[in-house]
Amino acid sequence: MGTANSKAKRHIAIDIGTSKTRIFIEQLGMVFNEASLIGIDYKTRKVVLIGDEAKKFVGKMSGAMEIKHLLKRGVLSDLNLLKTFLSTVLSKYQNEIKNSIVTLACPISISILERNALIDSIKSLGVSHVIIQDDIKLALMGAGVNIYGSDSYMCLDMGAGKSTIGIVTNGETINYKWTRASGEVIDNEIIKHLKSKKNLLIGDLSSEAVKIAVGSIVKSKEPLKTKAYGYDLSSSRPSEIEVQDKDISKIILSVFGNISNTITSLLEETQSEIAGDIIKNGLIVTGGLSKIPGTKLFFENFFEIPVIIAKNAASSTIEGAIKHKDITFKLIEERSR
Repeated sequence: MGTANSKAKRHIAIDIGTSKTRIFIEQLGMVFNEASLIGIDYKTRKVVLIGDEAKKFVGKMSGAMEIKHLLKRGVLSDLNLLKTFLSTVLSKYQNEIKNSIVTLACPISISILERNALIDSIKSLGVSHVIIQDDIKLALMGAGVNIYGSDSYMCLDMGAGKSTIGIVTNGETINYKWTRASGEVIDNEIIKHLKSKKNLLIGDLSSEAVKIAVGSIVKSKEPLKTKAYGYDLSSSRPSEIEVQDKDISKIILSVFGNISNTITSLLEETQSEIAGDIIKNGLIVTGGLSKIPGTKLFFENFFEIPVIIAKNAASSTIEGAIKHKDITFKLIEERSR
């Protein structure tokens, strides 16, 4: 395929995350930025709801429909489900995606077989080529880092399903580790805590709302407060209680401690020259969980190196995939020679 032919094709960037899926189509912009959820009719097995509309029904289902997650703990659960999800979202853009070129953000931890299956699944939608790139590398690009220079960079991507730490040199992820310590773990521990200490049973969406409202690992002048709504196990009635930041700070600190141990393990395997770059360039942090107040201070105190929270932390991966266009097209042209 010649240069002219490839450059005439439209570029699509896709980031399938545990919490959200983001799809960017060149000339149209961000066409999808919603929850990675799909509602399936039990009887017909047809798609009923998708994205944020499906999220509204989490924990509220009768026997008519089931809500499915595309990823569980950061791992793709069902390729056929993903294909159904993407085909449903992109059905209104059939002309735009035909013969297009896709940059797909993908967890570095998945196998070659899984990567090939992902490529086949997306190509079946009518696109011309799919280039998979490590999400940790794209997150750095999206955060504004020039990953193709001689310097090495360390990135911590704190996601909903897992947290990944990777070191990138000359455009390649040379080493990485990951842990299930993530936003979902915090949500689950909040559920357990309120059930054990407050006798209140809450659902996934309520625990996530509590985390967003009062999740913090720094003491504020005034306590952060929010309401948690659920089911009182003593009275067997709907109930609400007040939750403060101090009620869940230990949960968050435990998760952050686990992430720190994973980073330490990676650093112990790092060559001295690369370690020097990391000390100079600091730790770049991306992902939605990095929004928790005190994240920067926690890691700076723990590792005694500069910590930079990306301004676009939640969307840095998809923005990196968008920026990767020229490199994606170049890779396709090289493979076609």
